[in-house]
Amino acid sequence: MSVINGSLFDGIVQFHDPESQAKTAVIVIDEKDCPCISETFSNCVARQKSQQCVLRFCKGLGCQIIVVHECIERRAKHIYNIIGEPDFSCTKEDDGVLSSSTKPPLMKHLVLNNITSLVIMGSYSSFCVRETLIGGYDEERVYPGLLDKQITVLSSPSLIGPYLPEAYALKPKFSSPATSYEFFKPLFKGKLTWPVFTLHPGMRFYTKVTRV
Repeated sequence: MSVINGSLFDGIVQFHDPESQAKTAVIVIDEKDCPCISETFSNCVARQKSQQCVLRFCKGLGCQIIVVHECIERRAKHIYNIIGEPDFSCTKEDDGVLSSSTKPPLMKHLVLNNITSLVIMGSYSSFCVRETLIGGYDEERVYPGLLDKQITVLSSPSLIGPYLPEAYALKPKFSSPATSYEFFKPLFKGKLTWPVFTLHPGMRFYTKVTRV
């Protein structure tokens, strides 16, 4: 993972270059209006304001807005008040894991629209967001994540709940080569203090959302 001590906006501009066939979209994952578990009300408000700021910026830049729902459609007001209607929305058939079984298919939409990078935001960093990015596993199979699809992921701790700045140091806790399922599988269900998706070099994490 690359941790950038700078602005997410600068990264979005860098990766969104439609003339060079490189497009960035925003993906909102299982977002709800209320605070999530272990998140204070004030942190929830701060996160929602950061999400709205990024959504406005990306809409102005011409990025697509994608909304992913957890099993049933929930239209979070702080998201839909900004975007009106998303360019694409889908519903997951499995809790937490974003597999190929979304309705309609998300991966097909990303490929057809030449989406090469995604700005990620959502409520649950230790479950829905994490498994969307890196996938998951059960007793029968491994579910792929977005980072397995050669998609660059851009985000910031202030876009993902619970907002705990102390959990996102400027250096990843684990070395960047430690990206295999064999490495993080024993950690997958247990240690949630550090978001496991920091193991992936395809993830770019910015310390700030807005320009100074």
